[in-house]
Amino acid sequence: MEPKDKILLGANGLFMKYGFKSITMDDIARELGVSKKTLYQFFEDKNDLVNQTIDFHIESDMQICCSIENEGHDPIEFMLEMSKSITEKHRKVNVSVLFDLRKYFKAAWDKFDNFKSNFIYTQMLNNINKGKELGLYRQDIVSELIAKLYVHSIDFMMKPELYQEISTDFQYIHQEILRHHLRGICTEKGLKRIDKLIENQHNNTK
Repeated sequence: MEPKDKILLGANGLFMKYGFKSITMDDIARELGVSKKTLYQFFEDKNDLVNQTIDFHIESDMQICCSIENEGHDPIEFMLEMSKSITEKHRKVNVSVLFDLRKYFKAAWDKFDNFKSNFIYTQMLNNINKGKELGLYRQDIVSELIAKLYVHSIDFMMKPELYQEISTDFQYIHQEILRHHLRGICTEKGLKRIDKLIENQHNNTK
């Protein structure tokens, strides 16, 4: 891994754990065991580091999605595998991260918005259309509308102030959103497929 990528990976972990606002370039240099001079070789300032870290974070999520897609899963299995991978990756995220990003680093937050509005929307639209072709999803749903509703559910998940009184468990929130989404659009065949996959997951964790 290139030195810059190592810094981005380490900075991403620190930001996700401690938040974007409180941690400084001094903190990052010290925690990663590099000099500030080295940091400034690659990043103009903290804002630049945050923006590039978000790019790195988004690229990582896209790679996970494409990797799972290339494994040839059916649409329901793809959604369950994506949920498993993404929530595992984000399970230690401090909810203050999302507050910080939205309030203090608008350019970086906008990158997430664009990611949701474009990449996630397109992935969901393709997933829904494929599921309809295979008889797993209902034919009467409007694919574009359901894809947008799913994207808006991600908006909800990224605003923890809306659900903190219920739970601060990112994994739980994401799984409930996915459960609601799939059971709302599946045919009888699709519902049986969900139950089978969940049963297999449960057996594999015993």
